[in-house]
Amino acid sequence: MNEEQLQAVVDRSSFNRWLGMKVVSVGESNLTLRISWRDELISSPERQSIHGGVIAALVDCAADYVIAADVGHAVPTIDLHIDYHRIALPGDLEVEASITHLGSTLGVATAKVTDAQGKLVASGRGLYMTGARPLSPPPAAAN
Repeated sequence: MNEEQLQAVVDRSSFNRWLGMKVVSVGESNLTLRISWRDELISSPERQSIHGGVIAALVDCAADYVIAADVGHAVPTIDLHIDYHRIALPGDLEVEASITHLGSTLGVATAKVTDAQGKLVASGRGLYMTGARPLSPPPAAAN
């Protein structure tokens, strides 16, 4: 899949659209996604830090979609592990994911979330069911 095709897959999810998730690049076994800072993402008003659930969603989505770009469709998450390294302060976040293993039944991908200064915020690994096929074509995303 190219960036435009993968963006269409990402945009099928209203949650991803709410996050403002954008596909920055898609390579052979890697991709980069970005979300822009907004107040709705804050978990601690005192610290102005982004909620850990948003960061976990970035790791999961990037790891899932790097596999999806290869197999042609989004895949269900079986297991997800997140390590938080620092607080995500105001500014855009980017997540880079790469495929570790891709089999006919299972796939593994890793992802790293960085802040606007390029500092590592979180990293993680996901296990995905690559053998799962969509039951029907997904509905078109609403704009």
